[in-house]
Amino acid sequence: MNATTFASRAALAGLVLAAAAACSDTTGPAGFQSVSVNFRVSGSGPAAAGPSRASGPMLVAGPPLVLSGTNGTLTIDEIRVIINEVELHPSDGSCDAVEVSGDDCPEFEAPPRFLDLPLDGNPIGAVTALIPAGRYKRLDFEIEDLEDDESDPAEAAGIAAVRSVILAEFWDWPRKASALVAGSFTPAGGSPEDFRVFLDAEIEIEMDLVPNLVIDDQGGPSRDITVNVAPQIWFLRPDGTVLDLRQYDYDQTRQLLEFEVEMEDGFTEIEFDD
Repeated sequence: MNATTFASRAALAGLVLAAAAACSDTTGPAGFQSVSVNFRVSGSGPAAAGPSRASGPMLVAGPPLVLSGTNGTLTIDEIRVIINEVELHPSDGSCDAVEVSGDDCPEFEAPPRFLDLPLDGNPIGAVTALIPAGRYKRLDFEIEDLEDDESDPAEAAGIAAVRSVILAEFWDWPRKASALVAGSFTPAGGSPEDFRVFLDAEIEIEMDLVPNLVIDDQGGPSRDITVNVAPQIWFLRPDGTVLDLRQYDYDQTRQLLEFEVEMEDGFTEIEFDD
């Protein structure tokens, strides 16, 4: 397959999407197609040949992810995130194959998911669903905490189910936390010290699909959209240092680390395979 790389000029400056359209033996019924949205940590796994330089510090591909800066070495062993409201937005007037009310095409929206991001470069599925035929122009998703004021009973039940999964593994997960990063920091000339940091991140990511994702009105092979994530970008500093996450260790501080622009910039590249 030939991969073409596009720079996204969407609302978030510097934000790019990686979307791979792939074929398999799975087909959907006429008028629908199976679409999977996946997340993959880029810059890790066997394909990454040794360390690479990014904004000063050196990255050694994982797992784990190891970032060496002038102030020490940051080792990331685990990243968990709550992905909220995955949505595919169709282009206007592109859904003639599906009966809809009014002039708008239907929008696909998936419930929140709790993801353990693999650090070995393998993709992890966030959601798979049958999508109505049409041309889809944008993928949106949110990283945020689970809402407690949902009025729709079905959606409230879905949120409660995800919270139950989280608390079964992390009994002290704060209600305002939307992500967890665990690992160790080794200061220059010192010894490694473990940390477990909960992040308060409320970020809406909007990614243009260029070219658009087209769903066949006759059904057809399943499609994959894979979002590439470069979490190392969240912890690099322009001065050549890395973020010392020991300072935000939840067991010691009982505080959440607020993350906004840094996490937003961790979505880095758009590739289409055809």
